[in-house]
Amino acid sequence: MPPSSATTQVATPADTADEPKAVGEADAAGTRRTTVDLGHGPEDVVLVDWAPRDPQNPFNWSSPRKAATLAVALFISFLSTVMASSVGIMAHWGPEWFRTSHTGYMLSITTYLLAIAFTPLVLAPTSEMFGRNAIYQVTSVISALLFIPQALSHSLPGLLAARFFQGMVCSVGNSMVGGTVADMYAAKHRGVAMNIFSLAMFAGQAGGAIFGWVGMRAGIQWCYGIQGLWAALSCVLNALVLRETRGDVLLSRRARRLTKQTGVKHLAAPDLRPRNMWSLVSQSATRPLQYLFTEPIVAAVSLWIGFAWATIWLGTSSTLLVFGQYGWDPAWQGMALLINLVGGVLGFASNFHQEWLYQRARRKHGGRAPPEARLYWGAYGGLIFPLGMFIFAWTGQPQFHWAIPATFLALSMWGVYAMYSAVFTYLADAYETYSSSAQAAQSFVRNIFSGLFPLFARTMYERMGYPKASTTVASIGTVLAAAPILLIVYGARLRARSKVASALAKDSA
Repeated sequence: MPPSSATTQVATPADTADEPKAVGEADAAGTRRTTVDLGHGPEDVVLVDWAPRDPQNPFNWSSPRKAATLAVALFISFLSTVMASSVGIMAHWGPEWFRTSHTGYMLSITTYLLAIAFTPLVLAPTSEMFGRNAIYQVTSVISALLFIPQALSHSLPGLLAARFFQGMVCSVGNSMVGGTVADMYAAKHRGVAMNIFSLAMFAGQAGGAIFGWVGMRAGIQWCYGIQGLWAALSCVLNALVLRETRGDVLLSRRARRLTKQTGVKHLAAPDLRPRNMWSLVSQSATRPLQYLFTEPIVAAVSLWIGFAWATIWLGTSSTLLVFGQYGWDPAWQGMALLINLVGGVLGFASNFHQEWLYQRARRKHGGRAPPEARLYWGAYGGLIFPLGMFIFAWTGQPQFHWAIPATFLALSMWGVYAMYSAVFTYLADAYETYSSSAQAAQSFVRNIFSGLFPLFARTMYERMGYPKASTTVASIGTVLAAAPILLIVYGARLRARSKVASALAKDSA
């Protein structure tokens, strides 16, 4: 009997409802001969599943292989964030180059982020069905090629079109990498990997800092050109390192290979589901929105983190305005974006304490901690964020040394980091194999907010005054600080009302 392979991916209740019924018992080798009805009568098949310690199971890959895969995937996330964070500083030269107004040029970040918001609704769940690697490979090449018109054209419509399509392909860096982490790391080991993922995103926020220098010394063409070279490097690394990590897809491929080799019908669990292509694609494409409107915890988390993350993009514009009061040229204004990285490093360090708290909860609950154990530092972050923003609001004036507002802005970003990291690990634990769909839902809300905020940031700060504008942001953040606290207290009840999360919890119990 051919060897089988580690745990079958979990299906949602909606998926399992129409699955053909199978009967039979596992043999000593771990495979299972059974009878299934795939719609054309009973048929004898061999079910293929993961065997313990199977080296082809991504959970069992060696640590160096996992680390290399994670590093290359994180580079994709880093680049996708740099492509957005660089627009604020490039706005010093973009309007003249593309013959438009400041608001017109800032539409290039809005179109990019709106595309990032919508595309994961299709790409992320599709990757859960058909695999992630092919999507990574194709989207990275398209992203690199789209820098050519941005660097060479003066056309604003051309820029906006290129940025929209680039946002579509770069959306994998925001929504799919979290799924890749969940593919390779079990819940008890996932915290550190997700922490590094969050740091990569904050590093991307700070990565736009160098383009103040590039724009001043070489022009905006090279701002796009350097990003294009980084994107080309990503293509090479993806081709050399990345391989499929999605367990369902690997099992299905193994089943097809064994069928061809033995002449005996082999199937994996995903193959037992109806295979009408259109229904599968439409179901997966609508799953993130379904989660957003029917899963209480996804809705709550999305609204909470959506506003908090959008303030970073608001801050990208407002930070340049606030520190511009100190007489800094564009290059030094851009360096203020490094404050985001300082906040990210603080958040990265504090997440080790979060991981200690999670492991303590895991031991307390017999080896499986509730997802809410991922939210402790998210709750702290919800309080740190508005506190830092309040003080930044009233010290970001020329009569105060620039280091004072910079310090409190870093604290505020620390709070955002703690919240951001908590959201990804929380949804990964609560939705396991369907975490990409849950992540796509919160990414949708987060990027809708992020795409709209920069459009009115400059006007808001100039009309309200810098202190009052930042105070408004801090006040809203204070109200939203209740979200993680309420999730810690009532999260288990919300998950019990969530059809998908409760089914996954029962299946893994």
